[in-house]
Amino acid sequence: MAIRPNTVTDGLKYALATGNWGKRDNTRAGVSQVLNRYTFASTLSHLRRTNTPIGRDSKAAKPRQLHNTHWGMVCPAETPEGSACGLVKNLALMSYISVGSYSAPVMEFLEEWGLEDLSEYQDAPTATKVFVNGVWMGIHRDAPTLHNNLLQMRRGGQLKYEVSIVRDIRERELRLYTDAGRVCRPLFIVDQPTQTLRLKRDHIDRIDQMADEGLLSGAWDKLLSEGIVEYVDAAEEETILIAMTPEDLVNARTAHSKQELVRDRAAHNLESFDPAARIKSTVWSQQYTHMEIHPSMILGVCASIVPFPDHNQSPRNTYQSAMGKQAMGVCLTNYQLRMDTMVNVLYYPQKPLATTRSMEYLKFSELPAGQNAIVAIMCYSGYNQEDSVIMNQSSIDRGLFRSLYFRSYTDTEKMKGMVKAETIEKPDRNETLRMKHGTSDRYAKLDVDGLVAPGTNVNGDDILIGKTAPLPEDSEELGQRTQLHTKRDISTPLKSTEQGVVDQVMLSTNGEGNMFVKIRVRSTRVPQIGDKFASRHGQKGTIGITYRQEDMPFTAEGLVPDIIINPHAIPSRMTIGHLVECLLSKVSTLTGAEGDATPFTELTVEAVSKVLRAKGYQSRGFEVLYHGHTGRKLQAQVYFGPTYYQRLKHMVDDKIHARARGPLQILTRQPVEGRSRDGGLRFGEMERDCMISHGIAGFLKERMYDSSDAFRIHVCDICGLMAVANLKKQEFYCSVCRNSTQISQVYIPYAAKLLFQELQAMNIACRMYGETD
Repeated sequence: MAIRPNTVTDGLKYALATGNWGKRDNTRAGVSQVLNRYTFASTLSHLRRTNTPIGRDSKAAKPRQLHNTHWGMVCPAETPEGSACGLVKNLALMSYISVGSYSAPVMEFLEEWGLEDLSEYQDAPTATKVFVNGVWMGIHRDAPTLHNNLLQMRRGGQLKYEVSIVRDIRERELRLYTDAGRVCRPLFIVDQPTQTLRLKRDHIDRIDQMADEGLLSGAWDKLLSEGIVEYVDAAEEETILIAMTPEDLVNARTAHSKQELVRDRAAHNLESFDPAARIKSTVWSQQYTHMEIHPSMILGVCASIVPFPDHNQSPRNTYQSAMGKQAMGVCLTNYQLRMDTMVNVLYYPQKPLATTRSMEYLKFSELPAGQNAIVAIMCYSGYNQEDSVIMNQSSIDRGLFRSLYFRSYTDTEKMKGMVKAETIEKPDRNETLRMKHGTSDRYAKLDVDGLVAPGTNVNGDDILIGKTAPLPEDSEELGQRTQLHTKRDISTPLKSTEQGVVDQVMLSTNGEGNMFVKIRVRSTRVPQIGDKFASRHGQKGTIGITYRQEDMPFTAEGLVPDIIINPHAIPSRMTIGHLVECLLSKVSTLTGAEGDATPFTELTVEAVSKVLRAKGYQSRGFEVLYHGHTGRKLQAQVYFGPTYYQRLKHMVDDKIHARARGPLQILTRQPVEGRSRDGGLRFGEMERDCMISHGIAGFLKERMYDSSDAFRIHVCDICGLMAVANLKKQEFYCSVCRNSTQISQVYIPYAAKLLFQELQAMNIACRMYGETD
């Protein structure tokens, strides 16, 4: 059997490029996706995304809801809004997917330790069934011993660490799994008789020493093989008892009853009682088998960047998890060498003052996506209503939130067989057809080789890559062609709405040996009215106005806010984490240490307030401000301090759109759609209904007829059908009635004329009769 090699290659390339796999009738979409490179966090998050293959329009609620067994395996906050909500999930930070291992070592061990084969099976009501990967292998008379031995072997490294051992006492079953695709997570092992952690001080000291020597790579494997931590999957998790904090273990060892504990606490805490402190559990066991590494490990990549997510209303953490992927920062350290389609890079990214301990491992301090802005929460001039913010123009001029925008354009010389079908060159008007026209010569910036030189300023529809294709001998080209024309123009222009400087030009050859070109255009984006910003708590807003420093409110120290947000953004959204972050960041600036905003810790607002008070500020973060215009003291005190803000990729320069006249669709002669095609704004059915209800027929006619697809036809007065008209000779004729005198001129939309003609093709005659005078 002979197969053309191109068939397989092209099929594979198509599948990888589009993500559509399988035969035409049963394709799966989204199998391969383009890796998101917007920020480093969005890349990590994309690599840890999971998909539930259920129709996005299904009404069933259960598959979308969070399940108890998701604890520690799947992030509870990071999921998209809309139709994919709860179906697209993200793995938690510590969760790990098993790669699978052979079941043979497990089988050998079981046979060695007294597994009775099914062939010599005698009825034994007390025996335990043993399953390996769902297959019933035999029975065992002493399940507790076997279970303990298996655990010891896994913790000692004789069995692979990802083998799952589940003893179901009620069903009298021992289930072992060695297969791939199980989601596991690591836990500290607790020594059951003593209720203490296997992890000891010398283990930590040894890891510190390894870190100093730069040998950390093997530290985790050592902890696994020494039985200090182990991976547990969802099935095994059902059969163990997990302590949340080391304190639970202490209570398990010491306290005997709940009353005792309450008495102890009351005696200690009367003088230092804090009503805002986290309420501790008063229920514990004396049989813990494992302990959580840290409760914050239930979160995924994007939710781990949120400071104090445990102080926010839960949907706000979900919103931030989505917006964190759209924040500008530094996506990679080598962004200057890459030719990505679109990249935004912040000029001066800063690491946040309030950090979580997870961020250390997500490299957020090395590749941050935002800046610490001084934020005041107040109403000032009314230009920050409805989620808009006021920004300090002087700060913007000094470089606050300024960013670079790179866009790459690419083109290839294609071949037809062995013949070059396209050539990259500077087109010549004398011998090239279909060259683009414009106000200035759009081809002027091309060098002789047909490419724009680096450092050239480009704007509007300037041509970046000149390219021509030879004209076939016999083509007429709508009568435009002369003897000299031998080529047609297929050049690549700059996007009409963009401008910038050519940053880099890359010439290379592709797999087939054809020349291909990539040109990267760079422009600077300065924050302006309409650009979108957000804190790390789902508090997004666009700039409503910018004031220079002298018009902004100021403190007695002369400190001026960079951003003023509206107080109405806080109460209904309950993003208390936003306020606590501001307070903690304020303390961080005064003490010079990073604030720890990790969730589920002992930190209280009271403790932060005490430090702030000791530094001479109002304990809750309020400050007296003076009005920028009058210099008078403002009546109310204002919540004031640094907060980490992100600049999002939604910029007004990429969205602004207007049109007076422009291109039309060929079929209906109505304006085309979309900003990229210089299209019109759709006047839809609901807008039409509003105009009708207002009774403004003149405006309605202007929108839906004059500004859309006005057209004139000639109609026979006898039969009401469209007649033939020769306007040059002023001759009219109805071929149905053979009438050339009784003909009227009618103004209707072109789309209506098209409809009447399509109905005529279906043998339905729409007859138009004017009113007789």
